[in-house]
Amino acid sequence: MTEPASLPWYRNRWFWLVAAPPVAAVVGGLLTVWIAVRHADSLVVDDYARIGRAFEMDQSRDRRARVLGVTATLRLDRATGAFEIAVRGVPAGPLDLTLLHPTDANADRRTSVTADADDRYAGHVGPLDAARREVEIASPQQGWRLRGVLQPGTDGLRLSPP
Repeated sequence: MTEPASLPWYRNRWFWLVAAPPVAAVVGGLLTVWIAVRHADSLVVDDYARIGRAFEMDQSRDRRARVLGVTATLRLDRATGAFEIAVRGVPAGPLDLTLLHPTDANADRRTSVTADADDRYAGHVGPLDAARREVEIASPQQGWRLRGVLQPGTDGLRLSPP
């Protein structure tokens, strides 16, 4: 009788049957870490305050807009990014315009504008895609803000306090 020839370890099927699940778990874990780091969630962009273990939205700027009776009309050309804002109810002053993309923080647009001689605000934010946008017009000096949603396919929006 002759002894069977022993196989090298990498040709032994029992080795691979035992080693495959731990190796797959390590590869899957590393892949998960890579995906989490590469595609991290963006931070929340709004007025939130931490109260104990809960978060509450600070609506003082919205209430101030309601008290002052501020309204605004935004006209926006999505292809060029040119916009015009007409604000009523408050004296002219510097404004901040924010256009937030619903899923991609890199596609958000922010700009500050001042009024021209006719108390109109005009500027440019760059070309925009057809996605829905959260719009915020705020006056940091006067302490008010107006918020609304610019729907896809529309180039105008009328904003008033909630």
